[in-house]
Amino acid sequence: MNDWKSTGARLGGLSRSTVFELWRTAALGSVKVGRRRFSTDQQIAVYIAGLEAASATGGDAA
Repeated sequence: MNDWKSTGARLGGLSRSTVFELWRTAALGSVKVGRRRFSTDQQIAVYIAGLEAASATGGDAA
């Protein structure tokens, strides 16, 4: 599981506020453990695949 810092790093160096915005809007899946929020490797892969699909079709995934 990836906290905001490792999630941001895996997505090309996104900032804390950008990762939290993706979580808030549910654009990027997450799970809560206690008070902390994480994204799994699979959730990050799904998000990246969505970006790739939108790029291929000329759409906007974010």
